[in-house]
Amino acid sequence: MTRAKGLTYEEFIALAKENYSKGGDVAVECWDQKTFETYVEMFGPVTKTKARQMFREWLSEEREQHAMMFGEW
Repeated sequence: MTRAKGLTYEEFIALAKENYSKGGDVAVECWDQKTFETYVEMFGPVTKTKARQMFREWLSEEREQHAMMFGEW
């Protein structure tokens, strides 16, 4: 079984920019290279599939917080 190739920080941010309105804004606005490196050390490589999953989760959390504060999105 081969392991999926992890993204570099630059690739991760480029993918986040492509998915900015789909949750990637969190990475673009909040993640610096050290945060990315720490995440990789703790949880392993970030693949494109994993990054997109992270973006979707962040967007879902944002929508949930908004709904709790202001009602439905």
